[in-house]
Amino acid sequence: MPAKAVVSGIILIMIVVFLVFTVEFFIPLSVKSDMNMVCRSALLKMEMEGGLSSGNRSDLIEKLSEIGLSNITVEGTEQAKQGERIRLRVEADFVYNKLTGLFSRTDVTQRMIYQKTAIVRKVVN
Repeated sequence: MPAKAVVSGIILIMIVVFLVFTVEFFIPLSVKSDMNMVCRSALLKMEMEGGLSSGNRSDLIEKLSEIGLSNITVEGTEQAKQGERIRLRVEADFVYNKLTGLFSRTDVTQRMIYQKTAIVRKVVN
C-alpha cells in the first residue's frame, strides 16, 4: 500500500510540472501577440500621418512598457509623402520567470522583433 501512495504522488507531481511547463510556454506568445497589435496600430497611424512623430514614438514605447517589455528600441520613417514606403521596426526584451527543471525556475529574456513596411495613404471618410 505505501508503494502505491509514493508512485501516485510522484506521478501527480510530474503531471503538475508538465501542466505548469505547458502553460508557461504560451506566456511569451501572448505577449508577442499584444506587441504585434500595439505596433500594428502605430503603423496605421504612421500610414495616415505620413511618418512616425516623436509623440507617437513615445506613446508606442509607453504602451509596450505597460505590456511588460523592456529595452525598447523604435525605428521608423519620420516623414514620407503619399504613396511612399514607410518602415517600422520595434525591438524589445521580455523577461519572465520560467520553469527550467523539475523544481527550479530562472529568469529568461526573450528578444521580440516587429518589422513591417507599408505605403502612406490618405484616408477619406
